[in-house]
Amino acid sequence: MTSTTAWTVRTLPLAELPAAEWERLLATNPTASAFSHRAVHEAWWIGYGTEATDVSLAVYDAAGALCAYLPLMLRPDGVRYLGATYHIDYATVLIDLTSAESAGAIDALVTHLYADTSALDLRRLRRADRAHEILMSALAANSARTATTTIEEPAPSIDLTNITTFDEHLERIDKKDRHEIRRKVRRGEGAGVTISAKTHAVDDLAEFIKLHRARWGHHGLFTEDEKGVRDETFMRELFARAPEGLITIIVARNLEFGAFAAGLFLRDTTGLRYWNAGGELAARSLSPGILLFAHGLQMAIAERKQTFDFLRGNESYKYEVGAADIDVLMVTVPAA
Repeated sequence: MTSTTAWTVRTLPLAELPAAEWERLLATNPTASAFSHRAVHEAWWIGYGTEATDVSLAVYDAAGALCAYLPLMLRPDGVRYLGATYHIDYATVLIDLTSAESAGAIDALVTHLYADTSALDLRRLRRADRAHEILMSALAANSARTATTTIEEPAPSIDLTNITTFDEHLERIDKKDRHEIRRKVRRGEGAGVTISAKTHAVDDLAEFIKLHRARWGHHGLFTEDEKGVRDETFMRELFARAPEGLITIIVARNLEFGAFAAGLFLRDTTGLRYWNAGGELAARSLSPGILLFAHGLQMAIAERKQTFDFLRGNESYKYEVGAADIDVLMVTVPAA
């Protein structure tokens, strides 16, 4: 624990942090991603917690009010990690952004982080998240240790500013790609494909798991081993705990194949985030990826989201439908 006249910083595992306090801090940051919901973190610790120690940090002001919370884990390699977790594309940094003292709270947090001589690996940071920006600035400004900021990987996204229809977006992309998307959507319609979207669809999770396995086999989640058991535990716990509206499953069906593809989307204030998908290989001729994308993008537009986010990874299909790279950053600090 570190204390000054103004601030106290101490280790506080997630299980010891009152849920209302997490929600209070999260509510002050409209740019936080869907991955910052407490349900995501609770599910992760249940699914994968044996692989790390929770060394999260809480910052309190002189009156004892919680002003910031940084989920942090210690892995067996002795490095303290932020965001380096399976299936979580963006890290969580909780700061009371309504407080005029937020910068002071984060300075105290960084001083505490640097007082520990072990290495820091802070990943999955986004400039679009105001709390991430404040933390990165404080890490760079504190001269006690050397913090290096690099690009971890891209997260291709579609900017939906002033876009009100699916066709408006298509008119912005390459003519050949636009034609292909429209052709594949028409082919799906001709094959009698219907697409349904359900929010918080716990009952549809089994369908998603089945289709994910069909598409990815041993390369994906839910494999027939211990890792797959952990994956399924994580997902089931998340679905059971998630607030209404956080998760949407889109399922594509027709008479020939039944349910042949499913996409998993996460929703937050600013974006709809395409998290994962799966489908029957026998239905590849129906271009299920395009059908799920088209429905998801239309859903984002209807909800007036600012972005449709494909999340981390530079797969070519993301660019073919009009996405552009947004850098996901990481800050590393070597052991002292």
